[in-house]
Amino acid sequence: MKVDAMSGFASPQQVLARMNQANGGGALKGVDLGAEASRRLQGGHVEGPAFSDYLSEQINSVNQTIVSADQRVADVATGRSRNLHEMMIALNKADLSLRMLTQVRNKALDAYQELMRMSL
Repeated sequence: MKVDAMSGFASPQQVLARMNQANGGGALKGVDLGAEASRRLQGGHVEGPAFSDYLSEQINSVNQTIVSADQRVADVATGRSRNLHEMMIALNKADLSLRMLTQVRNKALDAYQELMRMSL
């Protein structure tokens, strides 16, 4: 997985592709991750933002939380800041955000697998 040189983290599309690979490559087969394709619904149009857009925004938000926490750690380590309590709060917030995102991913994969087990 390629990592963005500026942030040190992968893009949301890369994370979604990695989630697909982590589950044997077949869990999300056939799912189009494109925003426009996710808005279409058999001849109709779905109003509002697509789920993939929302998921991408949330992944970006978690990424920014982690980057912010890393910056606070670097500031404390280099002596630019003496706010240990704020650093610890930022680290805990980043940890909780990442755990929550992981659980959402696990639930989405479980739901997809359950749908695949259903017979028509």
